[in-house]
Amino acid sequence: MHRLFATIAGLLVAATATLGHAQVDPELPDYTPTQGVFGTLKSVGSDTLNNLMTLWAQEFTTFYPSVKPEIEGKGSSTAPPALIEGQSQFGPMSREMKASEMDKFEEKFGYKPVVIRAGIDCLAVYVHKDCPLDAISLPQIARVFSVAGPDMTWGDLGVADHAYANKPVNLYGRNSASGTYGFFKSVGLAKNDFKATVKEQPGSSAVVQAVATDRF
Repeated sequence: MHRLFATIAGLLVAATATLGHAQVDPELPDYTPTQGVFGTLKSVGSDTLNNLMTLWAQEFTTFYPSVKPEIEGKGSSTAPPALIEGQSQFGPMSREMKASEMDKFEEKFGYKPVVIRAGIDCLAVYVHKDCPLDAISLPQIARVFSVAGPDMTWGDLGVADHAYANKPVNLYGRNSASGTYGFFKSVGLAKNDFKATVKEQPGSSAVVQAVATDRF
């Protein structure tokens, strides 16, 4: 592998990052590709950033067609170990790296990982299109999803429709390896875990698809 890739240790952080308005220095010259770049460039981490990583990889290979990108999205928590163990060159994350993860990286390499803040993500709670729920508060979210809360019906959330009122709320969420789960746990669940009845999904789109097929 070309020496360029042997020295890359990138960390892409989105979702919880606060971004200013990025500006490109107009005096920067156009990028000039170098010679002899080849090998595999691997990204392991957040599935939320899969599409963005794919677009970047496609653009990168227009400059370096001899490079084979490999993108694996199984959750933000998989990024730090992959970087530390040398299994990847990029670790996209939809949350900040924890202090313990940062310490392990620095212990291995002698320096902190390079953080490139790539964007701001939004987190939403979805219901089926036929559900008459108009709004939900953070305290209600904690009661519905958190293991510390009681089992809830739609009536407990203020839904008066007789078709829903006595029905239990069917719950879907992200798997515990994801940064989305970590953020939701911190902000929405008062740092508690999900109820055992939450059906954990491998990706955000899978959560939306599951809700779309379940009226309750």
